[in-house]
Amino acid sequence: MRPSTALRLTRFLTPFPFLRTATAPRPLPRCTPCPAFLRPASTLVSHPSRDYLAQEKADGLDIEILDPEKATFEITEAAAEQLATIAARESNPAIALRIAVESGGCHGYQYKLDLVDTRQSPPEPDDYRFSPTPSPPAEEGPTVLVDAVSLGLLKGSTLDFATELIGSSFRVLDNPQSSGKGCGCGVSFSM
Repeated sequence: MRPSTALRLTRFLTPFPFLRTATAPRPLPRCTPCPAFLRPASTLVSHPSRDYLAQEKADGLDIEILDPEKATFEITEAAAEQLATIAARESNPAIALRIAVESGGCHGYQYKLDLVDTRQSPPEPDDYRFSPTPSPPAEEGPTVLVDAVSLGLLKGSTLDFATELIGSSFRVLDNPQSSGKGCGCGVSFSM
């Protein structure tokens, strides 16, 4: 094939002007990973004692005893901002988002997310309390509560807040414990 024919074919096959060149096509720019500040890791503010969890396990509760360093749960900036907005709108800094995993849904397990007032309903003894801020907040502040059984099924996941045409909601993403993609609505998953 003659060079002029190759150039015409490149122009015909490449509708994007920045990819058209008189010589060989330029390589596409490489994708760079998202900066860490877009997905901040949350801070574990409080966790159940190992003795309490060991007693619960001895009583027959299917619970994984996690070291505090392994109790990881990320909260995106959008979710942190939404929790702060809800706390400000309700004039209640003690608002928390409780996340639990229950059996059910179209894939076997489903996420249950509830807003709770930690003044009226204090955290349970088996709750892990995460803060979206890099340093632990004062006694009150928007936080995320996850019970010990659910954290075994959620550890390493990410909490996000998404706004779409059909509505806005908190969502659990990137759950390393789930298998497959789960359902289309993102509420249930399988293991």
